[in-house]
Amino acid sequence: MNVEQLKEFKFEYDPEFRPNWSDYSNDEMIDVQVCKPLSELYKSNKKVGNTWELINTHLVLNPFQPYLKVFRDFKHDYLEKEHQWYLNQNMSIYPDMSGIKIWEFCSSKDGEGTINSNYGALVFGKENGNQFDYCLNKLKFDKDSREAMIIYTRPSIQWECQEKGKHDFICTNYSHFFIRDNKLVMIHSQRSCDAVTGLPYDFAWSCFVYQVMLSELRKSYPELEVGPINYNIDSLHVYERSEKLLKEYSEKC
Repeated sequence: MNVEQLKEFKFEYDPEFRPNWSDYSNDEMIDVQVCKPLSELYKSNKKVGNTWELINTHLVLNPFQPYLKVFRDFKHDYLEKEHQWYLNQNMSIYPDMSGIKIWEFCSSKDGEGTINSNYGALVFGKENGNQFDYCLNKLKFDKDSREAMIIYTRPSIQWECQEKGKHDFICTNYSHFFIRDNKLVMIHSQRSCDAVTGLPYDFAWSCFVYQVMLSELRKSYPELEVGPINYNIDSLHVYERSEKLLKEYSEKC
């Protein structure tokens, strides 16, 4: 798909949609699997460096409930800004993300503001091997494929992450798509994720990619059903800068 088609794609949100493979809403899943365990770590003061951290988190989430509330309300204005930047596939934070502290911290310090982690470029861009198209074509050719992957990262990121003063080791590893029992299933892998400032917006992006993939595959498989996003995070954490949110949540529990 080209950039203009992606920008025109209607991103859907259906809070009432309850698939037959889940007994929980995304908000319920996040509260039980993310907020409460992190709150317990906060109460017991179990820290890793400057974070409260969960290792090997597994979430089964609905791709049509993209707006996660993790300790605070979802910031739709930020999502729109980041989403458009991703779709522009701009490998610099300028001008799209100017003034966003986390992206200024991650970007190069040579005045160009370059980054590695524009997810739109990594998923849809030619420079990263047209990952989305590769994945889509694998499933169109073979419905049972085990090779339908969108690969975000690369071995060279281990040194590219620090080039020209960057702090940008790509946080997402891959999205792996399957069609099983006539459902589209995504298995999504992240090496690292900030529960407060990262997870809500990374998951929303994953929902967008899932919905585009579902829409395209239904041209070949009209009866294809919605399956889960199995969202796996190696290190899910809250930094000290967000301690106030953890404290407020913990006091309510």
